Amino acid sequence: AGIDRSPQAMLRRLLPRRGRPDLRRHAILDWKDIQPFVGHVPTAKLLMPLQRLRRLHPAQIADIVEDASHEEGQEIIEAVESDPALTADVFEELDTEHQVEFLKSKSNEDAARILEGMAPDDAADLLSELAQERRKPIFEMMGASQQYKLRKLLQYHPTTAGGMMSPDYVWVVRESTVEMALEAVRTDDKAPHQLLTTVFVTDHDGLYIGSIGVVELLRTDRTHRVEELELTIVSVHGNADFADVALMMADYNLIALGVVDAAGNLIGAISCDDVIEALVPEGWRNRVEASTGV
Repeated sequence: AGIDRSPQAMLRRLLPRRGRPDLRRHAILDWKDIQPFVGHVPTAKLLMPLQRLRRLHPAQIADIVEDASHEEGQEIIEAVESDPALTADVFEELDTEHQVEFLKSKSNEDAARILEGMAPDDAADLLSELAQERRKPIFEMMGASQQYKLRKLLQYHPTTAGGMMSPDYVWVVRESTVEMALEAVRTDDKAPHQLLTTVFVTDHDGLYIGSIGVVELLRTDRTHRVEELELTIVSVHGNADFADVALMMADYNLIALGVVDAAGNLIGAISCDDVIEALVPEGWRNRVEASTGV
């Protein structure tokens, strides 16, 4: 399948079938060579509206941007900018080189807006990659809540548990009932969806007690208190390295893992997708077919 961009293509549609010119005489663009490009790419003279662009997963859009020229990638980024949430999601999926590349041309205010919409752990990693003279101005343009979360994350190296964790997660105090724990999951609007499968349990001072999966909660009497249930009590310190995190999650078959400070207080959580992302070899990230299914 392909596309004929020549003026004769329109005329061909108007003529009876027998009178149509032979397509083999015209330059046909193979559809597989055009389909990946979105936005207005001058060389292809095609236009994909934002509505169609939104049908793609942010990871697919990021793969396309990384595989395109800078000019084409810039056009794709500009095409999604009318949707701030989608823009932030795409930046989360871009590799570090392309994140920095496309933020260079943006004002500090625009860069702060993108970082504001990103997951805190991804935003912290990107902020640390920016030129020194831009970090503070961009940081100060973000909201107080995001600044607080980034300060917590930036205390740790990106490859440690503290650098990988999300400061947003679902938690309840130990005396809470199962019904209260499920309600906390239902009403939470901050934690990444990957962490909504686990509820973390603390005492009133924030000391980590354990965690339990939402599936287990759904199968339990709603009037029981969570401290009476069989909790997973393992956790990692914020300074634990990636190997410790990966082995802990593999050994205990965890979807999410609590991160604690030196006093044992819960300060964050790591989801299994963070571990998988870190384990994926760099060479695989350029394989567009892995995320597009081509």
